[in-house]
Amino acid sequence: MSHTWDPDRYLAFADERGRPFADLLARVGAEEPGTVVDLGCGPGNLTALLAARWPGARVVGLDSSAEMIEKARAAGSGIDYQVADLRGWRPSRPVDVLVSNATLQWVPGHLDLLPGLVEQVAPGGWLAFQVPANFDEPSHTIR
Repeated sequence: MSHTWDPDRYLAFADERGRPFADLLARVGAEEPGTVVDLGCGPGNLTALLAARWPGARVVGLDSSAEMIEKARAAGSGIDYQVADLRGWRPSRPVDVLVSNATLQWVPGHLDLLPGLVEQVAPGGWLAFQVPANFDEPSHTIR
């Protein structure tokens, strides 16, 4: 699943994309996680919120787009950004918080991925994701 994404064009709608992420993040009750992973991190602007909330955690951002990861790394935040396909991603050990914002809907068969994602979360950890139902919106419809 490799797509070419334009980070600057993506960031033009940062506020609209960020609101659901902030709402989702507010529901995560982890206090001091060791490892926090953002699946589908895009250009890293929202991943930075994870690092700000949990400054003691190792924060990892994953995206299948090399362009997005390049933009994220350019911020020099100390976050570990990696090009990876979430369908085959497996951490070396379970993570404490696994977040995915508006990513899974782009992956064919994403419902089948959920059990595997749950397995990547440590006991007592958090899996938080949101999937917008926007395929019928004009911006997502080709006529």
